[in-house]
Amino acid sequence: MDTYTLLNKVASVSAILSLFLITSFGIGGCGSSEPVTGTTLSQEQQNIRNELFQEVDSKLETLKSLDASVLSPGNYETGMEHYRMAEQHLIRNRGVDRIESALQQAMSAFSRAEETSNLAEVTFRSAIEARNNALDAKAPVFSSENWLRAESQFRTAAESLEAGNVNRARNQSQAAEDQYRVVELEAIKANYLEDARETLQEAEAEQAQRNAPKTFAQARAEIENVEQMLNEDRYDTQEAGRLAEQAAYRASYARYLNHEITRLRSQNATFEDLFLEAEKPVARIAESLDVDVRFDSGLEAPAEIIVDELNSRFADKEASLAAAQQQIENLRMENENQAAQISEKQSEITLLRSQVDDKGDLASRLEVQRKRDEAIQNVRNLIPPNDGDVFLDGNNVLIRLHGLTFPVGQSTIEPQFFDLLRRVQDAIRLFPDGRVAIEGHTDSRGSLELNQRLSEERADAVTQYIRANIGTEFPLRSVGFGPERPVASNETEVGRARNRRIDVVITPAWAD
Repeated sequence: MDTYTLLNKVASVSAILSLFLITSFGIGGCGSSEPVTGTTLSQEQQNIRNELFQEVDSKLETLKSLDASVLSPGNYETGMEHYRMAEQHLIRNRGVDRIESALQQAMSAFSRAEETSNLAEVTFRSAIEARNNALDAKAPVFSSENWLRAESQFRTAAESLEAGNVNRARNQSQAAEDQYRVVELEAIKANYLEDARETLQEAEAEQAQRNAPKTFAQARAEIENVEQMLNEDRYDTQEAGRLAEQAAYRASYARYLNHEITRLRSQNATFEDLFLEAEKPVARIAESLDVDVRFDSGLEAPAEIIVDELNSRFADKEASLAAAQQQIENLRMENENQAAQISEKQSEITLLRSQVDDKGDLASRLEVQRKRDEAIQNVRNLIPPNDGDVFLDGNNVLIRLHGLTFPVGQSTIEPQFFDLLRRVQDAIRLFPDGRVAIEGHTDSRGSLELNQRLSEERADAVTQYIRANIGTEFPLRSVGFGPERPVASNETEVGRARNRRIDVVITPAWAD
């Protein structure tokens, strides 16, 4: 077995081992909520499972959507241990009390995992993005060893967050993020250059550099050029991909040249043999086009004859195409005339309908007013006055969360505000067909640039938290206005405190 083949086998085994470890330790996804594989439950056991496990299974689906096995591994794994214990109690008929006790402990751990995962979505935002980018680049396959190192660093950060040490967790996540960026770049390079590198190694093993040194050197230089381009911008891959394909072709061409030169030498071929062999494909093309070519002046003259013939045939095809396009244009104009007549008739129908609809307008306006009053009252029932003000802003429902505050200069959502945000989520759910904007505002102290960035980060943090818990079906967007929209004077501390706020603006479907 040659060195290249051995290296390939080692790389393959490493990639498989990486994927096995990821699966075994729960990195990158949640475990199944199904009973232990290979176990058949009796009908009575299945009925008990359907009744007792339903809430915990639903929580597991939520954790799966949050990627909790990665963002809160300790709490998630603790919950899974109790969950599996509950399954064992069920299988061994150890009583409903023991099953319920294990499930309660599992639910408690899963709830902690959910809260920590929501906090991690905000705290580890850039590290999570880097991890997802590395996964998209297939880093576990193309850079398995460094991928596992990054995963270990990220798990350490997640465990620090579970322990309540936010600052340490943030610093550790930065180290994991840096490693994810490294493995992402390695994977991108491998993905684009794997074919070219492999072909060049095969050419080198065949010693193609002896018979085709220029082509071999050019292939190697193109590979190095692609690597440099990806180092400078790993996401601008269009040109890099084109050059990588060119490098693979060049390496393959070097192999071909080496094989052919070796063959000709082994046959003691002359230059005349080489010229005669080069003429054969050109002669076949000429024959298929039914043109006569001669090679007594070289290959250039036959090539010109073939090109002229092809250009003539293309010109004929283009003339036929132009005629067909003109016919299509004539038909299009005819259709437009017919469409104009139809539009005129539709206008007449619309006028008649409007006369009928006017009678229903008053009833519609009254219905909108009723919905508006009912909506405001329902939201006020969820958001008490000490946590926020609820009022109408035009047709929009506005929730001003003066009960939600942030640490100075930060956008971290502290755990004591999770309950308030859960009630905001319930308020949003009252408008399933509406649109929601999360607005961040600051006071006027500090630079305009700093306040703008801080307002955007705080609005985005609240948006990410709500999206993580409410689902993707609600259209949420975040926007920061900095100090541009004060609601009180910035000359007093009380006024500045009122200006530092999060506004939740809900546009109900009936407002449209």
